[in-house]
Amino acid sequence: MRFLSNGLSGREPLLIDPSKAKAHADLSEKFGFTDMLTQLFGQAPTAYVTEDGTGVVPIVGVIGKGLTPMEKMMGAVDLNDITMALDTMKADPSVKRIALQISSPGGTVTGVEEAANLIRNIGKPTMAYTDSEMASAAYWLGSAADRVVASPSSTVGSVGVYMNLIDMSKAYDMAGAKSVLIKSGIYKGAGVEGTTMTQEQMANLQNGVDAIHADFKSAVNAKRSMVQASAMEGQTFSGRQAAQNGMVTGLADNFNQAVQTFNPGGAFNPNQNTMMKGKKTKALSGIKADGDGGSVSDEQYPLLTPRQRAMADELCEIEDTFGQFDQTSGPDGAHYAAPSPFADKGLMCQNCIFYQGGRVCELVKGDIDPNAVCKLWIIPGSLVKE
Repeated sequence: MRFLSNGLSGREPLLIDPSKAKAHADLSEKFGFTDMLTQLFGQAPTAYVTEDGTGVVPIVGVIGKGLTPMEKMMGAVDLNDITMALDTMKADPSVKRIALQISSPGGTVTGVEEAANLIRNIGKPTMAYTDSEMASAAYWLGSAADRVVASPSSTVGSVGVYMNLIDMSKAYDMAGAKSVLIKSGIYKGAGVEGTTMTQEQMANLQNGVDAIHADFKSAVNAKRSMVQASAMEGQTFSGRQAAQNGMVTGLADNFNQAVQTFNPGGAFNPNQNTMMKGKKTKALSGIKADGDGGSVSDEQYPLLTPRQRAMADELCEIEDTFGQFDQTSGPDGAHYAAPSPFADKGLMCQNCIFYQGGRVCELVKGDIDPNAVCKLWIIPGSLVKE
């Protein structure tokens, strides 16, 4: 495949597992045109809009940009087609919400960041779903949606970038051949077959890969603020594991089930917090500026920062999926501490949006001391003392 060749030869970074990129390229060479279409991929899925106003954008196959018709017929997906479909749905008033149906191991780097930015800022409720694979470049795109839903056994993550350059200089020496590279510039011609790269050239390429990785992680955290850096070092997770570490916000066995949770009862308010539906009022009802508990209006919610709102969304979704956290410091624990060692800063259960009054928390099991604290706290800035 032409669009993968630069990456597979070490000339460009890739956002896809190397073995899957190689397998896709090998199949393209092995099978003839007709066999490739009929035996492997069939007809490529296209975007469509359901009767209830859900725009569905399939992202299926290895991701590239500016692909040839042949490459698309052989199972790759073009970012230009994805962004065109998104732009069309953004402008169409009959489209109330957009669902990305993803089955992809990732692909090349070019165009992925821009497509993810379009998804993140499209102005309509968005959801990404996979029941197979949402990895690397595909996760960069999917993580930009308001909600990310996966089947429990799917594969999610692979937040990383790589380049693979093969030093053939020793093989050339053994064959009695020598590569003579005439160039200008310290970094020009780095990795030309038969040559050995200098430390400066290696460092330059490493800096480029690190910069893309940093952008990738920053893009994930822009919507998935609970994902820790330790979960974004190139590893993949099952859908169930991804829900536990915040990479996805819910689980569903199939796409139709995911769409139903995205649009329950066929009604959807784009101005409503999409993941805390029914929970926002319940959670906020325990807050009072004087810390005594009791009811309060939803006017408190706008006092939270966008990051806090996103965290609240994800915590409520996790609690919906897996039940309440326990009070321990284990993997399902809230790291509950009573009394709070930071009470003088206002970091106490009684100031948290999840505090329900009395000795009850929305997220954490058991008897809750209003003067305690846990790692899940979300407290309006007006109640936090620097």
